[in-house]
This record gives sequence, structure tokens and C-alpha cells, in this order.
Amino acid sequence: MNSRLTLSVLILLAMASAVLPTVSHAVINAGLQPADLFHSRYTTVCILDILAVDPDAGTAQCKISRSLKGKLIEDAEVMLNFTGSMKGAAAAAMAEGDIVVGDKVVAFAGRRRGPKDLMLYANSFYLGQMSEPGSWSLDKSGAAMVGLDGAAISTLAGTWNGSSRQLAALVEDIAAGRDFFPRKGYARFQTDRLLKQFEAPVTGVAAYDLDGDGDLDVVACAGSVSVFMQGDDQKFADATEALGLSGASSLGCGAADINGDGLTDLLLGTTIYNGRFANGRLSFVKNDHALSGASEFSASLKTSAFVELNGDGYPDIVMSVVGGGLRAFLNPGEAGGSFTDATASLGLDRAECGGGGNGFVSPGHWNDDMRTDLFYASELGYFLVQNEAGVFEPVAHEIDFKFTSSATGNVGETGAGVFLPLFSPEHMDLVVPLEDGWIVVANQDGVPVDVTRWGNEISEGSQAHLATIAEDLNCDGHVDFFTISSAENGHNRYIVNRGYGSFMLGTTHKHYEHMFDGPSSELGGLACAAGDLNNDGAPDLVVGNAHGHLTLIFNDTLAARAPVAHPAPEIAAIENVKLLTVHVLGSKGIVNARVMLHDASGRLVARRDLTNNVSAGSCSAANAVISVRMPVDGRCKATVLYSDGLTRTAEVDLSSSPHNVVVVDRGEVGPDDEF
Repeated sequence: MNSRLTLSVLILLAMASAVLPTVSHAVINAGLQPADLFHSRYTTVCILDILAVDPDAGTAQCKISRSLKGKLIEDAEVMLNFTGSMKGAAAAAMAEGDIVVGDKVVAFAGRRRGPKDLMLYANSFYLGQMSEPGSWSLDKSGAAMVGLDGAAISTLAGTWNGSSRQLAALVEDIAAGRDFFPRKGYARFQTDRLLKQFEAPVTGVAAYDLDGDGDLDVVACAGSVSVFMQGDDQKFADATEALGLSGASSLGCGAADINGDGLTDLLLGTTIYNGRFANGRLSFVKNDHALSGASEFSASLKTSAFVELNGDGYPDIVMSVVGGGLRAFLNPGEAGGSFTDATASLGLDRAECGGGGNGFVSPGHWNDDMRTDLFYASELGYFLVQNEAGVFEPVAHEIDFKFTSSATGNVGETGAGVFLPLFSPEHMDLVVPLEDGWIVVANQDGVPVDVTRWGNEISEGSQAHLATIAEDLNCDGHVDFFTISSAENGHNRYIVNRGYGSFMLGTTHKHYEHMFDGPSSELGGLACAAGDLNNDGAPDLVVGNAHGHLTLIFNDTLAARAPVAHPAPEIAAIENVKLLTVHVLGSKGIVNARVMLHDASGRLVARRDLTNNVSAGSCSAANAVISVRMPVDGRCKATVLYSDGLTRTAEVDLSSSPHNVVVVDRGEVGPDDEF
């Protein structure tokens, strides 16, 4: 919207114009949002349920299920009459499933100069009149108006681009005073910190506590492997030689305790390096026998990662092999010895599970049975869920995945996605990067549903998207995602999760003087990891790119949040955010463990599944960094469900400090001041 228009002109335009049923207006209009429509523009707001539709007549019979503002009576029936050009548009929407029985409709009605004016959202905007108490007409042509500068504008562009059901949920929250739907990104990062310039591309990185001191260290793979241990004041020292890794080489890296000895082990390609502590010093020793069966895949390995596959808590390994599909190796557990190739016994060699394919693999929980599931970005995309016998089975879907690069014609150059809780902490959804965009997959009772079209600026992509990781980077309680571009001058994209299935391109809607400060965001990336490097409660980023840059990007969001007088509601909400870091310790069960935070009423307010960020051969921290908006009196329970089924719970009072730290151990639970 043209910001120079006066309020009176805006009102006039809103009355006179409409938006054709479309999702092309992706860019967010920060000046006009659903809360503005609810509080300032309209006297009546309600939610209707669609009972019946008649495309020939251009009608939809509805029932008012919620009267949120005004005097409409709940359970009263209303006939929606689409006339003029809107009749054909509505008939098309009925045929395409945008106006269907059982769906929701949101109505805004009544204005100072037009008491019967009606704006209705049924997966698209329609304008009309509340012509009779039980019969409403929608007849506007949808033609854009011409603004004061002569340019065609639409007063509703960017107001809402999501589904009707999500808008219904939002307006219910607005009515209850618990909504949070930010207009800006509210994030800021410090100036890029170049940790090292390598002579080769950096293809794998890890942000992981290697020595157990509570500080994250950094691993980088640039042909050879380098390790930087963190000391005081976020100073990182190259300890590669001291750790015995001078001769190690790999394109990617993973970290976990594979044998329950309390020491971190490294997965470098198809080789394991065991952590060893002797004579007061930590080192890593190459284990030529642990993965001897995987050596045949070394030349064609795409990625490898630690995952939990059989429920015993000991980290297993999944590998993606170029032209060889997925390979799985099970940890011997307490018995010790070598990992065993379980690809066939887990069903991953079958064609229906992508056998013989080439693509990235993303581990996570899809059906929440604690068995790790996989998304394999090969061919048309495979959702692989373990059945009761632990054998992977594909979940049917109708999503149009395309993992072939139009620039090179090659497959397997994109698609390294991540499981994350986008819509609710009750379950995990999935984001998959494509060459120049993303597909957002909602978990609807276990059925994968493509909801990308509703995501606002999810359409504002870059080029050569490679991999995506998930973290709440602006510390507002919604899990965001960050995508790297493999192009040397590609733009890495930070996509802010606004809630209700809507997203914004962070740098377009920056609130502070800058969001990213340095060249790394426009120099692409081949590897990315996330973790709280400086223990302030905000997740930071580690990025490696084709130029050989290993860059640390420290989150500066918290430092930028100085309280302001008379803050707007959403500013007040983020000022009241409380931070919680949950360090998960134990001899096993940490890989793919689940951290849940419940408030005093028992409501699940946040969830983090550990070690999901293994996109494209990198590895992120194995702890949970959680931001909570407006906690109920501060008292919460942090529950860790270890991947072997063990549960541990810690009490935490978020009101006691802006940033609380809890250590959850398999043997002990409690706050700990050492971290």
C-alpha cells in the first residue's frame, strides 16, 4: 500500500476495491494486517462454517460458528450470494477446493461510512454487502484502484495470503488478546566474523560441544578437517593437530557419543573417529573397523549423519549414496564391535523407498512414535516412516517435488530439508528447499500436505538453494528457517515464521538498522549449522561457502531489544520473551531426542527435536534453545524424551531470569549454574 495515502482515502479504496481470488500478492503489507482489520476497520467479525455450496447458483450456505466482535448470533445460518464477476470466480474456487463444505470463512463487516460493507475471506478476498440478516451478497469486480500517484494498487494486498482456517485461528486469538503475528523480522546479527579462509570450499560444518565444557566448538570440512575449540570470550583456537585430526579428510561431519563413554565421537564421511581422554587431554582416534562395511561407498558418498533408528538409544548412521540410494548402519550398542549394514532389513533398498536414487536425506519425527523417520529428496520425494516392525514404508503424497536443477540438468543439488514444528508444537512439519524456492509440508494427521501457496513471502526465494536448517533465530517463539545457496554469489535466505502458516523474508522487513552485517549472506553457502555459540540464549550461525570462508554469525537480537515506552502489542510481546536453554546429557538416547516445554496448566508451549539440523552433511548442537512468549506465571516443566524412551522432567521458573539454563541428565535433573 502507498504509505502516503491518508486514512480517509484508504477507507474509500477499501470500500470500492476488491482482490480477485489469487495468491500472487505475496509481499507483506506491514501497514495493514488482520489485527488492524479487527480492531480499527470493522465493527463486526465472525467465523462461518460452510454447510453447502452450489457453483451453478453461485451460493454457499454457512453457519456462524463464532461471533468475535459485534452482535451476530452464533449458530445462525447465512447464505452467501456471489454475483456479477464474483459468481464465476466463486464457482472456480468451489471446483478447485477453495470454497468447500467443512471449511472456514472469515467475515469482516460494518464500517463508519458503510455499516453494511462486507469483506469476506474464503481462501481469497471477496467484497460486498450484508444486504439482509441471513443473506449476504458479494459482487465486487475485484479491479484494482488507482492511487494518488497514478499506480494501480490493491488495499488488501499483503494483508493475508493464508488459508481460511489459519485466518480463523488468528482472529480467534486476536479476539482473546493472545495473538502474535509480527509485521517485521525483529532480528539482528553482528558483523560477520571470518574464522578462517581456506584454500578449498567449505562443504561441511559442525557447531558442537566436543569437550563437554558447555561451550560449542566448530568443525570445518574443506577437503581436510579442521577443529576450532572455544575458549574464553568466544575465542576459537585451531586445535586440529592437538586433537589428532591432522590427517583427517571429509566433505561432511557429524558428532555424537556412539559408545556411551561420555566422550564425543566424530563421523567424517564413512569413517568414525572415537573420542579419547588420556593424560589430561582430549584426542580423536581413527576407528578403521567401526564402519568397515561402508568403505565401498566412500567415493560416491553424498552425506552421512548420526540418527537413532532402532530405539536402543545408541546412535546409528544413515548415508546417502550417489546412485545408490540410502544406506543404514546399526550401532552394536552395549555389545560393542562394528556397525552392521541394515539397509535391506530396514527396507531402504526397495524401489518404493528410493533405492538406487540420488538425493539428500533429512531425519526427523513424522508420526511421533519415537522411531526416526526420513525424507529422501530423490525423484518425486519419499516420506519414509518406520512401521511397527521397524521397516521403512513410504507415505503416499501428492506433492510436486522437483529436485532437478534447471541450470545444470543434474539431480541431487537441492532438497536438503528439515523437520520442524511450524504450525503447532504438537507435531513436526517439513520444509524442503527447491532450486529457487521451498515447499512447506504440513503434517495433517500424518498426511503430507503442500501448503506453500499460503505462505506469503515463502515465494521470495534465491537461486541454487542447497540446504535448510531450523531455529528460532529472532527469539520470538516461532521456529524459523535459514537456507543456503550453493551459488558463489547466491543469497542465503532467512525466512521468518510469523505463525499461522505465514512467512516473511527477514531482510525485506528488518526492524533495526540492519539484519545481517557483512558479505556472507550474499556469498552463498555449502554448509550451515546453528547453535548458541556465546551462551546468551539466542542461536547463532556457522556458514561455510564455495569461497573457502568459514564464518561465524553471532545473533545480536537480544542486545537490540531495549525496552521502549508505550510499545505496540507485538513489540510488547517480544519484549516479554523468556529464554530457556536445555542441556541434554546422558550416555545414550540424545540423538533424535525430544524436548517439550509445558506451562503450569499442562499446555504444550514449545517443542524441539534434537539433532535434526544435519542438512547437506553438517551438524548442529545437541541442546534445545527455546524462546517463550508470555508464559503463564512463569512456572513450566521441561521434559526430555530420550530416543530410547526414557523420560526425564525438570521444573523451571521462567520468571526468575530473562535466560534460564536447565541441565537434564539421564541420572539427575536440575538447574546448573556451570553453563
